[in-house]
Amino acid sequence: MVIIDIRNVTPRTNGTRKETAIKKIARHHSATPTGSWEAFWPYWNKTKGWGTGGYHEIILRNGDVQLCYDPVEITNGIANHNTSTYHICVVGNGSFTDAQEKTFDERCKLAMKRFGLSAADILGHNEFSGASTSCPGIDMSMVRTRLATGNNTVADTKAPVKKEGEELEFSSGTLRKEWETFLNSKAQREIAVQAAVKAGYSEKWIKDMEEGKATDGDIVMLGLGALIRVNK
Repeated sequence: MVIIDIRNVTPRTNGTRKETAIKKIARHHSATPTGSWEAFWPYWNKTKGWGTGGYHEIILRNGDVQLCYDPVEITNGIANHNTSTYHICVVGNGSFTDAQEKTFDERCKLAMKRFGLSAADILGHNEFSGASTSCPGIDMSMVRTRLATGNNTVADTKAPVKKEGEELEFSSGTLRKEWETFLNSKAQREIAVQAAVKAGYSEKWIKDMEEGKATDGDIVMLGLGALIRVNK
């Protein structure tokens, strides 16, 4: 990840706020297959009539970050919520790269620490009151789970796979026994799969786990997905 600092060239007309006023971090997507601040600015300025851009940070397809504005600057990400929100945009239209998700987690965690926020304070654009949009194009419950647990697994990315014929290794006999019990119970397997998918995990990734192509950490995260569903 490379930080591309463009704060010295981005226009601004909205004014500022104190950092203590920031209560939420918003995740956006660009709704375009590619993009950057330079690509978005003409639309914001000429079509929307804005004097300040929409986002504080833009995460490019390769995982690099355009740092557009300081946190004290009020940008134009979500109408009626900008004074208290820090905006991060992930370039894409419902499909994002592993590099982008890794960068988002790193940048978001830094912002959370800086502003004294928790994973519960990270919202998608469409989760703000008054917003009617498909943005950010991702299940935010999955994103918040990732941020809260420190697990950076992307929902549509396969977990590490063992070579064909190689036995799955476990860190303890107890975990192996629990995994074997899980596999031997069709009812438990179906409940856990449904719960994990509901919590944001992809069905393909779960199938890989059932076939024994998963690490201990993957198994733990599957259990966490089920726990989240049960406690809702």
